[in-house]
Amino acid sequence: TINRRSEGLISFVQQYRSLTAIPQPVLAIIQVDELIQRIATLFRSEIQTTAIVFETLVPENGLEMIADSSLIEQVVLNLLKNAQQAVEKTSDAKIILSAFENEFQKIVITVTDNGCGILPDVLDKIFIPFFTTKPNGSGIGLSLSKQIMLMHGGTIIVSATIEQGSSFVLRFS
Repeated sequence: TINRRSEGLISFVQQYRSLTAIPQPVLAIIQVDELIQRIATLFRSEIQTTAIVFETLVPENGLEMIADSSLIEQVVLNLLKNAQQAVEKTSDAKIILSAFENEFQKIVITVTDNGCGILPDVLDKIFIPFFTTKPNGSGIGLSLSKQIMLMHGGTIIVSATIEQGSSFVLRFS
């Protein structure tokens, strides 16, 4: 019992440390289409043995943004992994990764799926550290993603409908 509790505490401390030890972003000008392409390549290798349809929608007009590409890749890959889990039991599973410039000339990246959606009473809790609905989840991914976006002066929001899917929107300043 003591051993099991010790392991649980060690796991908690490691998760807490990962949440509080986010490196400061190293900002640089990033080509958005290249960022999305790198992320898409990584994610396609992750889902190659599944029936998930994965699409990317990115304009070819050379969109640029200032961000830490490795931190933003981490955020988007986390959202894609969550989307993958959300569509596991969907017969026509589809995930769309898109990027565009909004009406205020700000870059927006979205991850949309047609999976199980998120319950309304859970929706307002998903960014709280250590909150999870997954049996083996840590509750770190989305809270870490939110912190990274805040460090970039941006936001992350979600909209979801049960049995229709979810859409996560990253807005950069």
